[in-house]
Amino acid sequence: MEINEKFTDDHTNPSSDAYQDFLKRFNETVVNSYEKEIPNFLRVENIILSAGGPLQRSQRRKRSLPLKETISDTASLKVEHDILLNIENDKNPTDTYENIVKNVAIVLDGIKNKTDSGLVLNKATASETDLNVKEVCIKALEGIPENFQKYYEAVLLGGKVECVTPCNGNHKNAKICKNSGTCEVSSQGPSCYCPYNDDLWYLGADCSLQVHKIGFYAGLGSVAAIAVLTVAFLTAYLIINKRTVKRNKDIKQELVKEWLEDDFEWPPQKKTSYTADRYDNPVYSPGGRHTQDSFGNYKPYFSANQSYTQNFSPEPSIDLRYIQRDQFMKMDRPQIRSSFET
Repeated sequence: MEINEKFTDDHTNPSSDAYQDFLKRFNETVVNSYEKEIPNFLRVENIILSAGGPLQRSQRRKRSLPLKETISDTASLKVEHDILLNIENDKNPTDTYENIVKNVAIVLDGIKNKTDSGLVLNKATASETDLNVKEVCIKALEGIPENFQKYYEAVLLGGKVECVTPCNGNHKNAKICKNSGTCEVSSQGPSCYCPYNDDLWYLGADCSLQVHKIGFYAGLGSVAAIAVLTVAFLTAYLIINKRTVKRNKDIKQELVKEWLEDDFEWPPQKKTSYTADRYDNPVYSPGGRHTQDSFGNYKPYFSANQSYTQNFSPEPSIDLRYIQRDQFMKMDRPQIRSSFET
């Protein structure tokens, strides 16, 4: 609205006399009319005074203006203010709000047409503001703990403002519980509580996994039976294997014992081993073969003047001084092999 009064710089200072004088007349004229004619009226806030349009001519005739008067010296007083309303959150709060705005415009026109009012209005309009549904929920949730308030969201359903949680399908981050699960909101957030019956289990964050109890127990029993059979088989195998190893060991020890105590005829081995210290016949070289040619060139020499005391032998002459009676003989130790090793 614009008041047909001269705007001065003092009107911008809430502590000035000009501001306080105008505020008193505004409350007596405008606010008083709101209280009488608007049932949903609560109060007026954010009163702002500024320079408006030019003063009306009727006002200018009352005074002479200097030639170099500026625009601010001839500007009217512009008044902006907010009206707070108490609107019930019913099925049609938007329609109720629009009707109240129209009623405010009627009240302002009545003040403008009054000649005995304390204020002379050049013009007055009432404009709508967007409905802030979030503020509605903030006011409605004042009695709820803060750790729960963050899960609520204001939505407009059928023209009515509602504060919903994720358990409501109209929430932008709705929590959907399947298989007849129940959604509840705690201090940690929304959760699904799955139903319980004698035949089924429901698992998962949204109760989407369905488990049959009979099938579960049957499968669990089968797994347990397989585990028991596996353990029994491994145990039997270990016992049998241990006995077999022990029996083979006993057989080897018994054979060695018999060989040490009694005469034992060893079976021929496929491979003969030789050692470097074996005893060889000094007459025959290793690997050599004795033939009749060995004696063919041998001719004994007899002399009439020489006597012979040694026995004649067709073999080559052997010096017995190089033969030791206690000559050591070495042989390889026989190896014992069981039947399953051959």
